[in-house]
Amino acid sequence: MAETSAMPNVDADNEYRAIEQTLLETARGRWFLAEHGRRARRLDSALLEDAIGRLSSSLKQPPPVLGLLRIELESLSGRIGEARTELLARKKSKASAESGVGDSAPQTAQAAAVPGQSNPVERMLQMAEDIHELTWTLQNEELDPQSYEAIARHASMLYAMSRQQAVESDRALKFAETLDDTSQRLAVLIDTLLHELQTYGDNPNPPPVDFDDEQVADEPMDEPERQAG
Repeated sequence: MAETSAMPNVDADNEYRAIEQTLLETARGRWFLAEHGRRARRLDSALLEDAIGRLSSSLKQPPPVLGLLRIELESLSGRIGEARTELLARKKSKASAESGVGDSAPQTAQAAAVPGQSNPVERMLQMAEDIHELTWTLQNEELDPQSYEAIARHASMLYAMSRQQAVESDRALKFAETLDDTSQRLAVLIDTLLHELQTYGDNPNPPPVDFDDEQVADEPMDEPERQAG
């Protein structure tokens, strides 16, 4: 099977060589071979030039994935910034609520009366106010076990809630720091992405390939052949 399939190739090569040798024996045949080779090179050069042009145009334009990635990163960075602002705003509102103990004492007492509608800061303020009232009441009355138990109970609850609030505050601050770090990293990624997008527009066009030199070099060879023919 291998010898049978190899025979046509050998015959075609021999036939090609025989025709080529026949053409080389005359001036007109030599001119035909030279012209055929020049046209073949011109066609190959045109195909190569077209491929280089398409490759150059594709390199000038950034891939669509870069634009999509830029939009997603900017959107994510904006959401992180909003979350950080909202988190810090809540901390500031809690701090302002704690500083306004004297002005908001009636409202605090009213909110503490309804446990479901009061936040931890308001309950802590209410417990501190209750302890303060108990201490003033003990100055005018005799000490009794119930008063001691009420003071101890309010003090324990106030300590527990204060400790819980401190843990939550520390956790919120660490979360804010994590958001800051993530936002900075995203900013670096966005800057790098913008730089990559700009490089596609800043690259100069590649120098054109001069295919005429080969054609001009072939011309002096063809003219004598034509004249000889």
